[in-house]
Amino acid sequence: LTMAYKKVRSHKKVCYFTKNNVKHIDYKVKILKVYSAPSSKEEQLKILDEAKEYAKVLTENGITVWSIGSPIGKVDIDDVDIDTYIKEVKHVCQLANIFGTSRVRMFSFFQSYKSREKVMEYLQKMVDCAVQYGVDLYHENEKYIYGDTLDRVKDIMDNVSGLKDIYDQANYLECGEPAEKTLAALLDKTDYFHIKDVIVLRFF
Repeated sequence: LTMAYKKVRSHKKVCYFTKNNVKHIDYKVKILKVYSAPSSKEEQLKILDEAKEYAKVLTENGITVWSIGSPIGKVDIDDVDIDTYIKEVKHVCQLANIFGTSRVRMFSFFQSYKSREKVMEYLQKMVDCAVQYGVDLYHENEKYIYGDTLDRVKDIMDNVSGLKDIYDQANYLECGEPAEKTLAALLDKTDYFHIKDVIVLRFF
């Protein structure tokens, strides 16, 4: 674990997740509107224009966007028609282009433990879609999605070509998997890390 820590520490890029510090409700609403998939072509163009304005403000203030923390894949898999859902992937990829990043965070569906083949198929289609926009998708481990435990995350990473990995130690801990186990197994497969505090009321 000490050797793993040294390797993590050698990565120089540290970024801040802004959503956790947004307090003004009007700004939250604007951000949610930008990242929600539009219901029409007209609404899509309006949202993309708004995103360009936000991107301009960030640039003027010397702020760059390293990754888009999207909620893609944080839905029940049985509620997904993948051909329709791809439109949401395209929308977020367009936003990534506007904000000047090639990285989009995503998940691997709730209620999907018994739908492995569908998970792999859907994730591959999403990755293939993102590539057309010059965007890489990064899978984050999260409670209750298919990729919540070490074994299932490794299954995803071994079977979805082009998908990249986010290591979230807090989410693994909340699934009962200690860092000594998960970090050692995934360090060489991980492309970036989420670092945050967590209180786990259980023993391993």
